[in-house]
Amino acid sequence: MSYILYGLYNVIYQIGTIAFLFFANTYLNSFVIPDSLKWRDGKLREDLGGLATAQTIILLVEAALLMLLMFYINKRFLFGVVKEDNANSIALWTAGVYSVITVAFIVFLIYTAFK
Repeated sequence: MSYILYGLYNVIYQIGTIAFLFFANTYLNSFVIPDSLKWRDGKLREDLGGLATAQTIILLVEAALLMLLMFYINKRFLFGVVKEDNANSIALWTAGVYSVITVAFIVFLIYTAFK
């Protein structure tokens, strides 16, 4: 039963992460990125490579912080509730799967925003 909760929590966390990263890219990250990367002399820049790079870096940092949070919660759950001896390796494997899915989503998000 506890492994079902572990898997369900991680699926819900992954969906929540994707939703948060989409929301952050759409609404929040524009407060961090300077307008000079998007606008020049009141007009939209033709080359938005700097903006794409800045958005990608910010999304990767946000994803890394969310992954660390998930890793420590998973590790604590596996040690405390499941009493698993190899909790660290299971949490690392879960973090790896999470990272691959999240980076693929970030690539898709940046590609669709700047194509």
